[in-house]
Parts: sequence; structure tokens; C-alpha cells
Amino acid sequence: MQLHGGTKAPGGNHRKNHRKNHRERHRRKHRAEAGNSPGGSRSPMFHRVAPAVAPILAMLAMLTMLTMLTMAVALTAFPARTAWSAPNFFEKRKIELQALEAFKEIIGRWREEVYFELYDSGMEESQGRISRQDFAQRMVELSWVPQGELNPKFLHLRYHFRTMVYVKARVSYRHKFDQTRSFSKDQTMVMVWEKGQWRIDLIELIRSPYSGV
Repeated sequence: MQLHGGTKAPGGNHRKNHRKNHRERHRRKHRAEAGNSPGGSRSPMFHRVAPAVAPILAMLAMLTMLTMLTMAVALTAFPARTAWSAPNFFEKRKIELQALEAFKEIIGRWREEVYFELYDSGMEESQGRISRQDFAQRMVELSWVPQGELNPKFLHLRYHFRTMVYVKARVSYRHKFDQTRSFSKDQTMVMVWEKGQWRIDLIELIRSPYSGV
């Protein structure tokens, strides 16, 4: 609509400005929403890549869950090592060295005739069968006592369990009252792990010079 003299009516410009301002507000609002969303404004490339990445992310999440489930099952199926579980090479070697060293110490106490200390190296079961005093008395009455160091060539250990081994050794004996008499014999003794140390059967120890002779 135009007024006389060619001047446009004020209402026309007002409507155009209103529509222009409305579009501008709409664009600003859209940009603000895009900017506030995670990742900010997303390009068209994102909308093409996102659908392809989603299955990969889902697969990775599933693999993670399967891995955790497998680990949980493994921990349940394989409990901590016990006395009956088989040791690895290094564990077995450590057990053998400790048992052999304990056996040599036991023979050493016997050779030095310190019987009260020797009693402490006895298995609990054998200590229940003989008192400390009786053990010492029986050992004093023995005519034979070990002499010299054990020969490593004839010292062997057979592993049975983590808490049980068999020691085979050649032990040399001398007569307490007749130094001209001596002999050597191969013998096998059982050792068990009790209360933090390797122990031997005290009754078997008393009989060892005579067994098989």
C-alpha cells in the first residue's frame, strides 16, 4: 500500500523487519543449541560417520564385558595354591633346597649330640609318641652316631607334595665307644613341613642306625 506522493505505508516495512528478526533469532537459537551440546557444532560429516562408529563401540563394550566375565570364571575355577597343588620349576627347586638344608642341619645336631635341640626338629606326631626327656635318653643309649659331612654325591631328594619329601642319603656312622668301628649306609627318610620348618620322624631317627643293618 502506498500513500499519495509515492511513499510506502509504514506497516509494510514493519512486517518485513519482523520476519527478518524472527529468522535471525531462530538461527541464533539453533547455533546456541548446537554449541551447548556435547562436542559443540556437528558438521554433516559427523552425521555420516556416527552411524558407522556406533556398532564398533558396541562391540568393544561387549568384548570388555566378556573379558571381565572370563577372568571371574577363571578365578573361581582355579583357587589359590594349596599343599596338594603342583609347584612350578622355581618353587620346586626352592622346596628341595630348603628340605636338603634342613636334613643336613638335623644330621649335624645328631652328630654333635645336642638331643634336646634335635627333638625340636621332630614331627608333631612323633613328639606325641615320645617326650623330650625320653628321646634324649634313647639317643644317649645309642651306640652309633653320625660322623663327617654328608656326601653331596649321595644326597638326593624326591619331591612328593609341597609339604612332604623323601631324602635319600649315605650316612657314615662311628661307634661311640670303639673308634675303630664305623660303617656307611644308604637310607631314606621322610620329611614333612610343619609350623614353618621341615621336620623328621623321631622314632625313625632312633632306629635308623640299625634298620637294614
